Amino acid sequence: MEIVLTEEDRGFRDEVREFLSREIPRDWPHPPGTGSFEIGEEEFPRLRTWQRKLFDARLIGITWPAEYGGRDAPPHHDAILQDEMVRAGAPPTINLLGISLCGPALLHYGSPEQKSRWLAKMLSGEEVWCQGYSEPGSGSDLASLRTTAVLRGDDYVVNGQKVWTTDGKVADWMFCLVRTDQQAPKHKGIGFLLIDMKSPGVEVRPLRQITGGTEFCEVFFTDVVVPRANLVGHPTQGWLIANTVLGYERGTQALSAASTFDGDLGRLADELRGSDRGADPRVRQQLAQLRIDLSILRLLGLRVLAGLREGRAPGSEASMIKLFKSELEQRLYGFAVDQQGPRGAVWGGEHAVDDGHWHWRMLWSRAGTIYAGTSEVQRNIIAQRVLGLPRD
Repeated sequence: MEIVLTEEDRGFRDEVREFLSREIPRDWPHPPGTGSFEIGEEEFPRLRTWQRKLFDARLIGITWPAEYGGRDAPPHHDAILQDEMVRAGAPPTINLLGISLCGPALLHYGSPEQKSRWLAKMLSGEEVWCQGYSEPGSGSDLASLRTTAVLRGDDYVVNGQKVWTTDGKVADWMFCLVRTDQQAPKHKGIGFLLIDMKSPGVEVRPLRQITGGTEFCEVFFTDVVVPRANLVGHPTQGWLIANTVLGYERGTQALSAASTFDGDLGRLADELRGSDRGADPRVRQQLAQLRIDLSILRLLGLRVLAGLREGRAPGSEASMIKLFKSELEQRLYGFAVDQQGPRGAVWGGEHAVDDGHWHWRMLWSRAGTIYAGTSEVQRNIIAQRVLGLPRD
């Protein structure tokens, strides 16, 4: 399975390449495929400016309707765009959670007024979004969440706490799961609410992680007033919307991840070529297995892409991609650091390999088997919903 480019596809690819060759900042110092979460707040203003350039050229959210800033482009054009971005070493886009998760939720379930209000500003980077799902006692069992939204007149009053809120400290808005019906079964009493992070009663506390960054945050809500108009879908439709969103999160990033991993594996192979470690047959076998695994990840991504072209949103099979991608990421960057010997433990300075890039990616990869549902959750979904195995 592969993407066969038509003349129209090649024209779009050439347009992307010309734009990137002209517009990528000449002094951009980060390796290809580096994500916005990795770069941190020191590059945030430049990333926001970069995203505005993409938006003005309609090279972000291209599958979205033109009226919201997209191009009405076919899904495989987005795959072409992401692949060219990684290959050119372009800066990443900010607002990944908004564009890849909240955006599809609004496109599927939002009202015309909600789409007009938020989607274009989401793509341009004018308004940055974070995700309010996990809570201290509700991670893998997300449906047990306790943050409440009580309807009083035309407003919801929100109280509770969220945690592991990526980019919470820079976000303007949060798409949040809240309990709207205390009496309903836990999966049935949840709403999908859009919350202004500047509202009185919202408190954000950054959390320091093992990479040294503070992208993750915990967020507290104390009598936060949210207009009823900010509820997406029906008051108890949040779980359905959340699962649609999680399908996109788990299933639609395989091709861009494969391009990123492929570039890093190529760099690693170049560094090992001609060295004693590179001549070790066991190391060569591990490199070959990683190359095979990357081919599998790309094929899984193409399978999702084929479904999107036929109008099918990612379903339960997306868990296979999320599981495979996150565990491959850990194998790849753990292997890379192992090959560097003692230097692999060096964070920065003259003895660090690639300024600590491999070390950082290895540490960041630990989150991959947790966010968007742990590997254990993914295996249960695959067993029950894909393979049809019994729960007991």
